[in-house]
Amino acid sequence: MCLGALWASGCARGPHVIALDDRPIIDRTEVEYPNDLQLTPFIAGLTAPCAIGFEASDERYKGSVVIAESGGGRFNEPQIVGFLPNGESFPIYPRFTRIPLLDEQFRIIGPIGGMALANGKIYITHRDENDRGVITALDYDGHHTTIVADLPAMGDFGLTDIAVHPSNGRLYFGLGAATNSGVVGMDNWEVGWVEDHPDAADRPYTAVKLNGYRFTTPNPKGGLFGGDDIAVTAPFQAFGTSKQLRIPAPLNGKPTAAIYSVNIDGGDLRVEAHGLRLPRGLVFNEFGNLFASNNGMELRGTRPVKDDPDAVLRVPLGGQIWYGFPDFSTDLVPIGDARFQPPSQLLMRTGYPELATLVDHEASGLIPPDQNTLMRGRFAPLSGAAKMAFVPDQPAEPFKPFRGQLVVALSGDRSPFATGGQKLVGPQGFQVKAVDLDTKRVSDFVVNTRRMPASQNDKSELELERPIDVKFGPDGALYIVDYGRMEMKNGHERIESKTGRVFRLGPPAIPSTSPATPAPPTKPKNFAE
Repeated sequence: MCLGALWASGCARGPHVIALDDRPIIDRTEVEYPNDLQLTPFIAGLTAPCAIGFEASDERYKGSVVIAESGGGRFNEPQIVGFLPNGESFPIYPRFTRIPLLDEQFRIIGPIGGMALANGKIYITHRDENDRGVITALDYDGHHTTIVADLPAMGDFGLTDIAVHPSNGRLYFGLGAATNSGVVGMDNWEVGWVEDHPDAADRPYTAVKLNGYRFTTPNPKGGLFGGDDIAVTAPFQAFGTSKQLRIPAPLNGKPTAAIYSVNIDGGDLRVEAHGLRLPRGLVFNEFGNLFASNNGMELRGTRPVKDDPDAVLRVPLGGQIWYGFPDFSTDLVPIGDARFQPPSQLLMRTGYPELATLVDHEASGLIPPDQNTLMRGRFAPLSGAAKMAFVPDQPAEPFKPFRGQLVVALSGDRSPFATGGQKLVGPQGFQVKAVDLDTKRVSDFVVNTRRMPASQNDKSELELERPIDVKFGPDGALYIVDYGRMEMKNGHERIESKTGRVFRLGPPAIPSTSPATPAPPTKPKNFAE
């Protein structure tokens, strides 16, 4: 017990690999997980970690684990740190100690959405100083290259996960919607981006004709010198704008709520799919087929939606399929269905008697998405379906019953912000699920026995908090990245520093991942301690 408490507190240390002898095996009375495997803590002291990768190309760092700390929350800076096979850490970004106000070095503005390792480089999705979406390639010598930039990431959600196609090497990445459900509202003012980017709104991939719905809200800029007290806003338009009935496609060809691809060295940017509200996780199977996790609309804002589930979707490459946002649920059901209607007190605020479609699909040339072929797995609403990994075709023996299945991290709900102040029946998500893509069956994989995050249970410090990424390592074990403790306050994440961690789920014996050469690589010079 003392060892567990000492590990969980991190002793105020920064990111560090836990010594092998100090890793307690987490008992199944605390966390349930598959037979013949052991769940142990592996890395501690992280702040809002969001992605993990394993270096396999650069001989100097082969076998190293790379972790991205997202920079989520108001006061956290993104960081990328590596851990050599012997456990020693080294910085990747930033490489030098920053001097506030005087530092003009290249900067990654958070949050980091995803990370992929390929060809000795680390590819990161993030924002720039103007809140535009960017993909940057970093190497271990401190160099950086911009792969793509100027993506419309100014709203609620920016760039998300990134994956490398196993055959052609192209980068595939997600970009979330600007709003919760297609209309800029008071929830977006609460987050804070409307004042900074007054012209921002969701941008469709193709030109669309609207059905004419207009939504009224208080105008935060109203008053003696700020205009009317009531603002009228229509879908796909800036706050307070409702004049357009036809919305053109963006001139630069860059929509929100989409999955893109780009050459690994930049150039040839393509839209692969659109109408996905928040494609948080992207993963290829061994045959080069792409799958995405998508987060449903929430019970907040000018157009609240009730009980929109999270889902795993198949994404045919080059098909440019429309997945229905904001007129279909994440599991591809028309949003007018009774199950999605918000409570009457919230519905009355919209000015309409029911939740209805915003776009004239036929006039816009939009083909409704096919649920039978595209939807492969469904999770509870607000679960926070995040990054994913396929169980390998030739897995370690204990993983064989799950061969070919998809393992999905569920980072948990964001109440009360995501629920419009409505109280949930209980915590949603905060676990890892397995999905059989053939049968669409979803089952528990790693889950706290009390079905709540560790922070809501004062009896244990060795349980899951907010799983956000899962990856199989070179040793055949599954590594689970836990974002750490976070709560929503006034639309913003409040993160408890150094509570993020990485768990290892694998066979009891830990195979060595050390490189053939006995001496570890030299640390980069002038790194930040």
